[in-house]
Amino acid sequence: MGKKISVIKIIEMNNDLDTIFIELQKKIGYDTQLDNHRQLIRVLFKLLDTEITNYVKTEDEENFSNALKISSLLEQITSTCAFSENDAHLHLYKQARLLIKITGLIGEFLNEDIEANLIILKEKINKIKFENEKKIEKKFKLQIANLKRILARKKLLNLLKNNGNNQTIIEGEEGYNLFIQILNKCFECIEIQSEDIYYYLHLLHFLENQTEYKKIDSLLLKKVNELKSKQLPEKYQIMLKEIENILNKNKANNSPEEVLKKYDVDNRTKSETSKQQKDFQILTYKEAEPIVLSIDGAAIETIKDDALSIKREKDGYILGVHITNVGNFIIPNSSLDLNAKQKYKSLYLPNQAIHMISPTISKQYLSLEEGQKRNVISLYAKINESGEIEHYYFVPETITVKQNLSYFYADSVLRREITPSTDLDYNLKLLEQVTLLLNNSQRTEYQLMKELIKEITTEENPYSEKIISESMILYNRLFPKYLSNFSDLPIVYRVHEKPKMPSLDAIVQDANLLNKDLFTILKEYYPRAFYSLDNTGHYGLKLDTYSHSSSPIRRYTDIFMQRLYFLSQQQLTIEQLKQLEKDAIDFVEYANKREKELKMFEEEYEEAYVKTFKQNNK
Repeated sequence: MGKKISVIKIIEMNNDLDTIFIELQKKIGYDTQLDNHRQLIRVLFKLLDTEITNYVKTEDEENFSNALKISSLLEQITSTCAFSENDAHLHLYKQARLLIKITGLIGEFLNEDIEANLIILKEKINKIKFENEKKIEKKFKLQIANLKRILARKKLLNLLKNNGNNQTIIEGEEGYNLFIQILNKCFECIEIQSEDIYYYLHLLHFLENQTEYKKIDSLLLKKVNELKSKQLPEKYQIMLKEIENILNKNKANNSPEEVLKKYDVDNRTKSETSKQQKDFQILTYKEAEPIVLSIDGAAIETIKDDALSIKREKDGYILGVHITNVGNFIIPNSSLDLNAKQKYKSLYLPNQAIHMISPTISKQYLSLEEGQKRNVISLYAKINESGEIEHYYFVPETITVKQNLSYFYADSVLRREITPSTDLDYNLKLLEQVTLLLNNSQRTEYQLMKELIKEITTEENPYSEKIISESMILYNRLFPKYLSNFSDLPIVYRVHEKPKMPSLDAIVQDANLLNKDLFTILKEYYPRAFYSLDNTGHYGLKLDTYSHSSSPIRRYTDIFMQRLYFLSQQQLTIEQLKQLEKDAIDFVEYANKREKELKMFEEEYEEAYVKTFKQNNK
């Protein structure tokens, strides 16, 4: 960066070419004039290339102004060079002269007849023999593609002007027709795999947010499905998903209430527990020793699915992970069960929480509250000093949580900011040690992403959250592993496929062109995890087996898995196993569909809520 600034400054401060050349010579430090020419051309060539590249990416006029200054100097210097046809550095001279011409053409490109000048520019580059300079040829042609995108964008931005006034909101039929026009351009770019998709997609997002459109032609969604069936590169599949999300929203006039209705989300609270007691049963299990603690949010109304216990042994630790037993509490196909399945999971919206199971029922019978006896399915795992699981087992039992901790309080203990009871301090330290062992022995979520883009820094989570996170990963990892011992059971796995990743350079380019941060783009290349009866592993977590089993108060899949656990303890007939397999196939299809619907619901609800909030506070 320092070299770039100093060269530009020298050019600006001196009008005389000889003075500029002498000043630049001091920086380069070669003895012979020809070597000085070569090195100076090389330096200026690189700077000019950088300025043009930055201009076509950002359209920042300062970049182009710098490019013109460097180009003018480079033209003067190359015109004085005495390169012969046999000179080994002749290709450098040709490259410099070519870049000078390109700079001039870019200047003309900014004038009225930009399309014609772009054609001339393309012809000029096509006539050049690049010989061994394939990288430079590729870069020049990429610059042309970028210039074409600028041209397409400038044209379409002109369409967004209403009667010559720079109005950005296009209303009524005119806005809808423009939206369709740009949408069809997006489809065309995806079909022919054109880089112009970036700018058309920018405009589509622009119109999506600012155009009032009330209808979506079913033929458009049909076109999306048609393109989805083709073998498109991953990049264009991602673009297609973005378009599909825009079309599916159709959110222009939806209020929060209408979004709730659209996705069949019931936000009414059913708390009449006396009327619902026929829907659940309270079973008796062997009572375990008092459990040490649970760690969760600070709010008193927080529902607690899990608790932990820990014991130190001579050659390792016994970690206990205790998950509340909902599967054997709610009677299958009761009204309470069907309502939970329809809701599918608890939702946390800007102005309300919609609980899968009534908070009254959860608090009274399920949430692992301090000093209350609760039924759980416990995992006990023997972990050695290397973080390896030597053996483990699951057992239904009744526990009593000794103490509910908030993340803040637990972290204050771990950082020694407060001094608790000796037992609590000791057990938290043991849990911290076990977490470090587990973290070192298995990859945690998105770690691969962070390896690829080390420059992205995220705020560190409180360490107590890591204790819970690693313990839940362990439970979700071992639960299906245990069930797989019963070969006839149809297990619902949470799977995540290996992404088809382009080069990191391509991802960076996508981030720049789509104006998104690198982490967001990288996540888009990662396929979404989904439920499956076939265990293909979880790539993001670097685990060969994974499930959703640790949050049965908040997610229905976890209830389904708990019921599988209790069925594994029974002797099932062939007919029962066949029916169970059919039920599992139907459930996986339903769970994947409902999960996708609720993700779209949360996005639409938040936008509708923000829009309504702004209107009410004008």
